[in-house]
Amino acid sequence: MGKQKVAIRARREAKRVVKRDVRNQRQREEDKITSLVQMGGIESIGMARENRDATPVEARTEAQAHYLLAIERKQLIIATGEAGCGKTFISTAKAAEALINKEIDRIIVTRPVLQADEDLGFLPGDISEKFAPYFRPVYDILKRRLGASFLQYCLRPEIGKVEIAPFAYMRGRTFENAFIILDEAQNVTINQMKMFLTRLGENVTVVVNGDVTQCDLPKHTRSGLVDALDRFQNDDLVEMIYFNQQDCVRSELCQRTLNAYG
Repeated sequence: MGKQKVAIRARREAKRVVKRDVRNQRQREEDKITSLVQMGGIESIGMARENRDATPVEARTEAQAHYLLAIERKQLIIATGEAGCGKTFISTAKAAEALINKEIDRIIVTRPVLQADEDLGFLPGDISEKFAPYFRPVYDILKRRLGASFLQYCLRPEIGKVEIAPFAYMRGRTFENAFIILDEAQNVTINQMKMFLTRLGENVTVVVNGDVTQCDLPKHTRSGLVDALDRFQNDDLVEMIYFNQQDCVRSELCQRTLNAYG
């Protein structure tokens, strides 16, 4: 009987040692994570301790003020205007702001790339690397407003808080709790625009940007952007924004170029 009690006590002691070792290992791992946060690494919620541009987005023209107000109040905003009017910057900056404030779960940015088989085939790398040059302006804005480390965290496939993808990847999906930007929308067809807009679920802000004067679709093919501007004129969930040459804020040279080619 004495030997049995000794054996039981030995087993209990062994279990206590194992549990203690597990606790100590877990504590060491937590200490490592804490040290990463203190050194400016990834925080527990994935936010990076680094400088990001938190300057409030302010309108510089009346049309931009209308655009900003629409993004805050409407679910679908359809904007058309020539280069330099701030369409992409404002919408992307507001999307970053919504993500940081946890008003949405993710940002989705897409655009059509015409003649993809011909143009992209000459570019090196995999499919994401081939499309990267087309999305560079949006990527740069997100990097500036979210911070480089947090953006990289958000872009990780298993995290999925930021998705930058070609328009063809939008088919067959449903988007909820998201800020969605469709850029260069003048280059989608009517059927493609219908496909995109019917993907939208609950709690979404959708900004459709384009320039109806710069359509690259085949001749006699009606732009989905032009068609949408006509279809949604009287819908109270949708706001139409029309920028003109006077709304160009990129530079004086850009404005003079638009006037020269106008």
